[in-house]
Amino acid sequence: MVARWFTVGLLGFVVGAAAILLFDSNDTTRPVSFASAITPSESGHAGHSAPVVENGQVITGVKAQDIAAEDLPDQPLDQASRELLASQLVAARQAAARYPTVADVVDAGWKLAGGFSPLSGAHYVSGPAPLTGATGIDAGHPDTYIYDGTSPNAHIVGLMYNSMSVAAPEGFAGPNDHWHRHSNVCIRFSAGAIEVPFPADAEVTAKQCAGQGGRLMPITTWMVHAWVVPGWESPDGVFSHNHGNLRCADGTITTDKIGFCLGV
Repeated sequence: MVARWFTVGLLGFVVGAAAILLFDSNDTTRPVSFASAITPSESGHAGHSAPVVENGQVITGVKAQDIAAEDLPDQPLDQASRELLASQLVAARQAAARYPTVADVVDAGWKLAGGFSPLSGAHYVSGPAPLTGATGIDAGHPDTYIYDGTSPNAHIVGLMYNSMSVAAPEGFAGPNDHWHRHSNVCIRFSAGAIEVPFPADAEVTAKQCAGQGGRLMPITTWMVHAWVVPGWESPDGVFSHNHGNLRCADGTITTDKIGFCLGV
């Protein structure tokens, strides 16, 4: 884990996974590579012994390690945890209902981060909601709203929460919310928009990123999706990092080299 972190702001970013609160660090350690014996999987992860592949890209570093927890069966909850989780999910659904379309969320001041990615959607960030705390979440105030496209009439499909904690946070009640991070994120700003010149979790160097006018983030904060919108439940579970039914407009998960495609 990095030795020193400092906030550089809520930087929306989406490539194959999510918009995220990014942190800088003095850690120059390269991420661990999982690039052997590739077994692509549309579900977004290929098991503990195989590399993680998303949209044809081998995922390396902390994300590949973090999402391995999704391959494990959910653990049963005690009654108190179940009741708390139920109330959190109700609050999350109410939050999602605030901005049913992209037009609504944009009118409220939220900004598109990157573009639409199959399996993870289009993320709108940097709105008026407060940042998630270091240890927990406020289910009624997500950091990110997720849509099935970027057109004004695209529909809400889910939410995302970030945490500034060093270890994976408590988050939603119980042990079944699977938090993850990203490695080697290159971002740049253009006319107030957030652009991503390289895929996340790739072998991108600081020099390559600077050559594109960007800044390389070695590691991100923790994040978790919550697919709580009725009719958009994820087949892999409410907290799955990917959503198998979120596809490009042509029904595929075929993207450009960065990881985006045309959504709704």
